[in-house]
Amino acid sequence: MVTNVASERKNVWPYILWPPIALNVGSLLLIGAMYAVKYVSLPPQSPVELQIGSGQIQFALSILIFTVEWLFALLLLIKYRKAKESIRPLFSDTGNLLQFRWGPAVILFISVNALFAAYILCLMSRMPDLTYHDMTPFQAILFIFLTPVTATFTEELIWRGHIISGLELRGSNSWVALIISSTSFALIHGVFLPDKLLVTFLIGVLFGIYYIRQRTLLPIMVTHWIMDVWSFGIFLLR
Repeated sequence: MVTNVASERKNVWPYILWPPIALNVGSLLLIGAMYAVKYVSLPPQSPVELQIGSGQIQFALSILIFTVEWLFALLLLIKYRKAKESIRPLFSDTGNLLQFRWGPAVILFISVNALFAAYILCLMSRMPDLTYHDMTPFQAILFIFLTPVTATFTEELIWRGHIISGLELRGSNSWVALIISSTSFALIHGVFLPDKLLVTFLIGVLFGIYYIRQRTLLPIMVTHWIMDVWSFGIFLLR
């Protein structure tokens, strides 16, 4: 358990509820707007088929995710600063980010990447034409570098560090906090793909269990970053 009771850490429900709402509503509006712009840009009775590549859709969604998640992370950092409270204990309860046990960290890395690899293989078998090759080189560079960095820092800060410890400080059982944080974490990745929703929930559970037991974020962040980089790279090179 986190022993230093910090008032700002208790303010968790806005971060549990609002990011999933913002990202799901924003995704619907963004994709709808992309098709609307494509449609109105075509002349009447145009023989051109309305097509928007999956890479362009994913890039647009990545910009939305980048914006929303950094907005909430910055709001959180500002709140901690105004309350004169440090976020350092969220990353490591010892104060040393580099101090962690290698055994649990390696088990986390292998189990999470194996779970996501199984999902990616299933996704590729069901959607053999799914690729992001229609991204421009500039878009691909931003996608492969900015999206994993955003997920690594903002998502782990909010959904593991802030939400789990905050719910505990409000009196919730650690495992209740785990389920709530994992559910919210899954929902930010979209409610429209049930299989992705389930896999992301399970990944959130694995990350949450590690955080509850080890109280350090660095191995989670590294695992999350590596998972995003190789999975994004597959669809960029496919």
